[in-house]
Amino acid sequence: MLRTNSCRAALLLGALLLLPNFAAAAPSYQLTRMELESVMKDLKAWLPGEWNSFPQIELERSVKMPEEGEHEHWHRTFALIKAPQVGEVVFYGQINIGGRDGALVPGSQVLYRAWIDETRSAVVINGQGPAEPEKYVDLHKHPELWGQVKMRNPDGVRCDFLWRRDGGQLAGVLDGKVAESRKYGPGTCSYISDRTGKEFFADAEWVLTPEVLWLYDINTMGGRIFIGREDHTHVRLYRSRDYTCSVRDAAGSRRLAAYDRGFFADVAARDGSKLQIRLLRADYPAADRYGLDDRLRLSIRVPDDNNGVATVTADAPPLARRIRTEDRTRDIGVSCELNSR
Repeated sequence: MLRTNSCRAALLLGALLLLPNFAAAAPSYQLTRMELESVMKDLKAWLPGEWNSFPQIELERSVKMPEEGEHEHWHRTFALIKAPQVGEVVFYGQINIGGRDGALVPGSQVLYRAWIDETRSAVVINGQGPAEPEKYVDLHKHPELWGQVKMRNPDGVRCDFLWRRDGGQLAGVLDGKVAESRKYGPGTCSYISDRTGKEFFADAEWVLTPEVLWLYDINTMGGRIFIGREDHTHVRLYRSRDYTCSVRDAAGSRRLAAYDRGFFADVAARDGSKLQIRLLRADYPAADRYGLDDRLRLSIRVPDDNNGVATVTADAPPLARRIRTEDRTRDIGVSCELNSR
C-alpha cells in the first residue's frame, strides 16, 4: 500500500538506533518467475505515455494548500524504446516544467533499463542520464536515435528500484546494490560521493497504476535536500490523453493539439481582451459536497496568476469523447474531441 512519508528518513534513522536488526524486519518476497514476468508486462504496458501533475495542483488550490506550497507542475514522458546497447528492456524519460510544451528540466533525461532478478524476487530498474544529453532531447519522438543513445556511466549506477505487485498497483522502492548502501533500511540507498566526498542519501518510492503515478524522491548530499520536498510528500501524476480542440474567437477559427490534464491556450474576445481556455480532467469536489468526483471540464477563463476565473465551464464524464462550451458575450467557442489514438 502507499505509505505516508512525513519525516520517513528521520524515522528510519531513529529506528536503526532502537532496532539493531531493523533490516530483518523487512518483508520477505518469494515470487515465481511467472509472477515477475507479469510485473514486467504491466510495467511495459502502464508506464509509457505522458503524465501531468496539474490535477494535483488544482486539488491543492481548490481544496487545501500544503504548508510548503503547491507542488511543481510537471509534464513527465516515458517511452519504451529499442536500445539493445543499453539493455533488453529500456525506457526513456524526461520532465517538462509547466506542461507538455514547457522547458525541459535540466538533468531530467534518464535511460531506465529493466530486468527480472529472481534472486532478489523483483523486477529491477536502474537509471542514468544519457551521454551527450543535448543530442537526445525528446528522444521518444526520434526512433532513428534509439540505436545510438548510451548511458553516461553505467558502471557508476549504485542504486536500483525493486518493483513488485502490490494489490492492483505496482510499487517500486529504492535499494542499494551492496549491503553498505542499504544501511538506512528498505527503500533507501546511500554512499560517499566521488565528486563531493560527502554522503549521498536517497529515499524513494514510486507507485504505478494504469491512470496514476505517485512519485516520492528525496535526495540529500551531506544532509541537505537537493531533490524532493521538505514535507516529504509525493508528486501525483495523471495519465494524459490527447484531444483536438476547435476554437472560434476574434482571431478567427483554428484547431489546436490539446490534452486533458491541464491544457491552456490563449483566446481573444471581440472587445480585444485576452482570455484562456483550459481543458482539465481532475478530481473535483463532488456536487453533493461529499468526497471527490473524477470529471472532465472545459472552461473559458479570465487569466490571472492562479490560472484565472472561469466565465463559462462545461462538465463531462472523465473519458468523454467530446466536450464543448462557448462564451456568447465575448464571442468565443471551443469544442474538443478525444483523439482515437
